[in-house]
Amino acid sequence: MKILLITEFFPTGKNLKFSGGVEARTFFIAKYLAEKHEVAVLAARLNGTPAKEKMFGFTIFRIGPKRDYTATVGNILMRIKFIKNAIDFGKSLDADIIDGGNYICHFIAKQISIYKKIPAVAWYPDIWLNAWIKNTGFYGLIGEFLERLNLSQGFDAYIAISKETANKLKKYANNGLQVIPCGIDQKEFALTSKKFNNPTIICVSRLIKYKNLKTLIFAFAHLNTMLPTSRLIIIGSGPEEKSLKNLAKSLNISSKVKFLSNLTRSQLISLYKSSHVFCLPSLVEGFGIATIEAAAAGLPYVNSDIPIQKEVTRNGQGGFLVDPKKPLAFSQKFYKLLTKPHLYQEKSTQAKHLSANYQWQVIAQKTESVYSTIIR
Repeated sequence: MKILLITEFFPTGKNLKFSGGVEARTFFIAKYLAEKHEVAVLAARLNGTPAKEKMFGFTIFRIGPKRDYTATVGNILMRIKFIKNAIDFGKSLDADIIDGGNYICHFIAKQISIYKKIPAVAWYPDIWLNAWIKNTGFYGLIGEFLERLNLSQGFDAYIAISKETANKLKKYANNGLQVIPCGIDQKEFALTSKKFNNPTIICVSRLIKYKNLKTLIFAFAHLNTMLPTSRLIIIGSGPEEKSLKNLAKSLNISSKVKFLSNLTRSQLISLYKSSHVFCLPSLVEGFGIATIEAAAAGLPYVNSDIPIQKEVTRNGQGGFLVDPKKPLAFSQKFYKLLTKPHLYQEKSTQAKHLSANYQWQVIAQKTESVYSTIIR
């Protein structure tokens, strides 16, 4: 098969700096499918990235004006130019099937598929109908419009990242709807890394409001009164960075909270392996791939008890799920994990077993099966 994958953001070189789960999914699907098929990826061109690049057997074409990655739905003009340029360029590529990875890429994929008369697949990390403005503010109007437009046009198949997302999609997806989650590559987590001397909480997340990182910082401040040697690492970027840093400063814990971003893949995995507990207190989540990555590193987690977290973690296997609006509940679970070695080891073992259910190689095979069925 000749497969064309559309994603807004995509890593460059061997360092593999991912911006989020959509990008990670596209990369690993491309990597594994390229072992048997001809795979091309169409992505926005970011500063410092080449217009064309080959890696792991597939080709990336970066389209549109150069820009920086930003974890918001802003940069409307840049995104409009990317959409137009991607559609025009995609029409010139030879492909048997096309797969779009988010609300912008769904639109691009559909337009190319209509022009080339080839099947189009919409991969859905989540459905935000009637919630775009709540989740992202004024710019959410664009997302709301595009998502409604995409769903009205219809696709040859839909791939939902979770059962939660599939349930939202059912009323709009008339054609084949499959649930195929995100995953991890066990080889990445084979490396050994010494644990930090200080008990360390790690969070990998975009720094945006609905990720609810203020709850984590309040929780850590409370934990630090009981475990003064504890540390917090927050990895990610976004518009809430300044606000979160100011909050840490106001709570007198700035020296114990480290903000990092733009890490290579190996740096990120090393930090997972060196830390002790993972946390993702999101109010809204499509899947939460960082939780599974942390689990593969043997980290117990303390996450929000929203439906998607219950589904992905199989009701808390390998960690704890608590009310995202109660920082004290997070702090109490952190303390239990960090002070009770037997509990920690039990949850760590469970976490590794949980991650074994999410393998990119298997996920790529399931995705390949969807593509093959449509083409036949």
